[in-house]
Amino acid sequence: MFVSRAGKSRGRYCLVLLACFFLAGCFATATKHGPPPMQKRPGTPPEAAMLPVRNTNDAAVAEFVTEKVKTCLQKRNVLKFVDQARVDQAAEASGYDFGTMFGLDESEYKSLADKLDADYTMHGTISVSKNLTFSGWRKDVDVYLYLNNKTGNKVDSWRSLTSFTWAQGEDAVNVEVMAESAANHICAKMLEREY
Repeated sequence: MFVSRAGKSRGRYCLVLLACFFLAGCFATATKHGPPPMQKRPGTPPEAAMLPVRNTNDAAVAEFVTEKVKTCLQKRNVLKFVDQARVDQAAEASGYDFGTMFGLDESEYKSLADKLDADYTMHGTISVSKNLTFSGWRKDVDVYLYLNNKTGNKVDSWRSLTSFTWAQGEDAVNVEVMAESAANHICAKMLEREY
């Protein structure tokens, strides 16, 4: 079978393009988010309640991320958090569905803030996905958190996805490393705001 020189060149060009496309997904943006700078804000921080987040498939990772975010913000005197046992008790007694896709409505956030005597409520969604890469299976963490004020209005929101952020195989399988990176990213973004 005869293949022209132009046909061979086009074929090689297509192979190179395909290789670049697949490798770009493997090595794109090799960044990990470390803890933000330790700069404590002066004064008394407002009080917030971390409501039970919606987790689509991994409650342990969701709890890990929310605790990391809370610790990061408390250490920097950005927010003071209501005791989690009190929050969980109020959330359970409320009968609200914290697993809904779009969260609670304003009146429900306001009601919880009133019950807990909190300036803000934090809520959101955390999910973990499993993906196959050239280095093997990896888990990626998707964190979406938002802050509501006393009246139940959404003040701000943040999202962090770890998808395609590591080239090293050993990190690709460590969901805890990814979860911590996502929490650090959210905390750093929140530090840019004044509450």
